[in-house]
Amino acid sequence: MNYDRFENLPKRQSRNAPVGERESNFRERFEAIDRDASGSGSGDEAINVWDLLQVFLRRKWMILAITLLSVSIAAVLTLRVTPMYRANATVEVQRQETQIIEGASVDPAIVADGQYMETQYALLRSRSLAERVSEVLNLPSDPRYANQSLPREERLQQAATKVVNGVRVSPQGRSRVINVQFVSPYPREAARIANALVENFIQTNLERKYNTTAYARQFVEDRLQTTRKALEESERRLVEYASSQDILELDSGGGGSLDATSIVSLNSELAAAESERIAAEQRFREAQNNPTTRGMLESEELRRLRMRRSELNAEYQEKLGTFKPGYPEMQQLQARVESLNEEIEVERAAIVDALEAEYRATEAREASLSERVNELRGELQDLRDRRIDYTIIQREVDTNRTQYEALLQRMKEISIASGVGSSQVSVIDQAKVPAHPYEPNLRRAILMALVLGLAGGMGLAFALNFIDDTIKTPDDVKNKLGLAAVGVVPKVKKNKDIVSSELSDPKSAVSEAFFSTRTALQFTTSSGAPRSLLVTSTRPSEGKTSSTVALAMAFAKIGQRVLIIDADMRKPSFVAESGASIGLSGMLTREAELENNIVTSRHDGLYLLPAGVIPPNPAELLSNPRLKSIIEEAEQMFDLVLVDSPPVLSFTDAPLLGSICEGTVVIIQSSAIRTPQVVRTIGRLMESRTNVLGVILTKFDAKKVGYNSDYYYYHYGKGAYAYDQKQLSAKESRQRKIHLFSGPEDPADIRDAG
Repeated sequence: MNYDRFENLPKRQSRNAPVGERESNFRERFEAIDRDASGSGSGDEAINVWDLLQVFLRRKWMILAITLLSVSIAAVLTLRVTPMYRANATVEVQRQETQIIEGASVDPAIVADGQYMETQYALLRSRSLAERVSEVLNLPSDPRYANQSLPREERLQQAATKVVNGVRVSPQGRSRVINVQFVSPYPREAARIANALVENFIQTNLERKYNTTAYARQFVEDRLQTTRKALEESERRLVEYASSQDILELDSGGGGSLDATSIVSLNSELAAAESERIAAEQRFREAQNNPTTRGMLESEELRRLRMRRSELNAEYQEKLGTFKPGYPEMQQLQARVESLNEEIEVERAAIVDALEAEYRATEAREASLSERVNELRGELQDLRDRRIDYTIIQREVDTNRTQYEALLQRMKEISIASGVGSSQVSVIDQAKVPAHPYEPNLRRAILMALVLGLAGGMGLAFALNFIDDTIKTPDDVKNKLGLAAVGVVPKVKKNKDIVSSELSDPKSAVSEAFFSTRTALQFTTSSGAPRSLLVTSTRPSEGKTSSTVALAMAFAKIGQRVLIIDADMRKPSFVAESGASIGLSGMLTREAELENNIVTSRHDGLYLLPAGVIPPNPAELLSNPRLKSIIEEAEQMFDLVLVDSPPVLSFTDAPLLGSICEGTVVIIQSSAIRTPQVVRTIGRLMESRTNVLGVILTKFDAKKVGYNSDYYYYHYGKGAYAYDQKQLSAKESRQRKIHLFSGPEDPADIRDAG
């Protein structure tokens, strides 16, 4: 084997981030994924209209089936219903004012629009009216309404029950017109009973009115006797109270008005006196404490004395420059100044005395006025107390007299009205025999069934979608896992070979999907695609191995040298010629050169390190420190190293490999893996400090999941990724291998061993 092809490969660059930083990033991303997954199952995510539309499109056949079933059941049940006929009569109800005593009736507008009309509806539906109609029409003798073997009273009750059940009462808008309807399987009976209901309702209304008038007459007579006794008693008490209190006349506006006016006047004077006293006191206090107050300055004599003192002081100061203070003339001037000081002090004391006298006078006047006001208040309060008692008795007399006069007047009106027999209910239209049944309404039933079927189907679709927490679309990868969908591989026809059929055609949907995945991986790190990439999945049969081969071929087509390491030592997926390589297991158990154990393929730039002999303890073997050296050596020899590993949840191999590789992609089969399982997968990888770059979504059927994307719909006519796993037998599943690196010259089948 010529190994010179490895000499010119660029040396592997160092990892992009320090170990500590990578560990921190892993922890943050794992916590973010865990939060996102928890949130996705709680139902707290906002669901927009477009999401709902996708749910309904995905389950459109179920919704259609439920709707058709609902419509069919409704049609069958409707056609089996006995036709019912409805006869309609209309009556007008006038406002009734039953006024026993004057002023005691309720507002007619309120009565007509409120409780009164509700009362009329209840009377029309009452059992007593139904029994009366049954008697009038002799319904107890009709076998359609009563069992003829029963006694007369029981037959009457049966007929009345059927009448009550058939009555329909409804108002016409906000008017006082009422629709009285009767529903029956017999059209003539419906019209006959509807008209009988209206006629007997009018008769019972007249009877109630007569009974009400008789009751009113008796009520007024009783009230007249009681009111007359109360009036006589109140008048007698009023006279006795006036005599005992020496009250000759005390009307509502007379007594006490003069005293009240006097109090108001005295209060005004008292307020003025209080103001004068405060002002005088203020002037007096200021004059005592401050000689220069306004009262002092306004004294003409004090002003003259102070001016004369100032003149003498000026003259003294002028002569002080010529004479000494002991000079006789200077002593005379000094004596005159002291004399003026004494006069000023005397004048100031006189002013203070005058202000004090003024203050005492205002104080005395204020006290006198206050005493007079208190006296008048006491007198007025006593007068008011007497007036209250008198007024109470007088008001009772007036009330009894007014009520007595009103009862007398009402008694006359009742006597006149008792002879008039008119009803406030009148017939507008009598019921006609209906020509067509109103039930069942086939069109309405089908329409309601259509609406209910659609609603039920949509509700069930939404519920099933809520329960189904599998990863279906790239949006689910982003929203539920917090990871990027670096690739979306469509689903191909059943049992179709990916390598020979799809990947060999560069324009096929699968080829373009892996070309797009290749481009996405080239932007996952700052230096391009990772030099070593682990490809793993949650469980088998998700397309992991096929995706590994497809990625390797996609990178090889752009001139890169790609090495596939089959690290699945429990169920190897790649077959090499016997003796061509000791495989990964052999290199981990003995000293061997990597370049001597690499197997070439029929595809340029694509190489393989097979799994080798299956060891009894794969996990312990992969824990060998030599594994890291092998992968790092491979990174230096090749542009890209793809490591195919067992599923994450089944074994511990993938986390061990992920901690060594520069990056990891997780293969997820669309609509097959539940979100909690994928979250556990990502969590186990990140716990081992695996750099999860993203997800490749395989076997993606956009139409099935209702994913509305022009890009995906463009390709789906060509078929999708992976055959139907259930179509293969267990034996075929065990025998599936990839023979890219040995065997016949023609491309062998590449199937998902994954």
